[in-house]
Amino acid sequence: MKGRDVILGILRNKPRTGYEINDILQNQISYFYDGTYGMIYPTLKKLEKEGKVKKETVIQEDKPNKNIFSITDKGREELRKYLESDKVEEVFKSDFLMKLFFGDDYLSKQKVIELIKSEIKVKEDQIKRLESSLEHWELQGISNLQKITVGYGLAEYRAVVEYLKEQLKKLED
Repeated sequence: MKGRDVILGILRNKPRTGYEINDILQNQISYFYDGTYGMIYPTLKKLEKEGKVKKETVIQEDKPNKNIFSITDKGREELRKYLESDKVEEVFKSDFLMKLFFGDDYLSKQKVIELIKSEIKVKEDQIKRLESSLEHWELQGISNLQKITVGYGLAEYRAVVEYLKEQLKKLED
């Protein structure tokens, strides 16, 4: 999955500003896509040059002009091709797991316990944020497929918390 696929997906149902695209990246899909604010405008510019999005500039008084981006038929075709393409192997990265994996000779038992407790807190915070966001998105009209992705994220986070709590108990005993 490339940033361009994500942006075309975000624009599939309605035109949006760069700010709105970033909001979706950071709040709605951040648990399965690591997008940055810095990739949005270069990607939009490239997609616009390729005729896959179009930009409408709205003149505003007392504010900077607002650029609103919408997907074109060429953009919809690229999105369709991406959605129908073969699934690519997922990439998972975790600084927490790297520290544990290589920490045998370097980390004290207390440091490992602190790392695990910290990771549990991070995951519990992610669960709370996702549950709260889900309530908000349901009021806005989230689709059934989007609910599946949120449920997947919640199930993953909850399973990790449960597993880490079991391992923490073993270490503390």
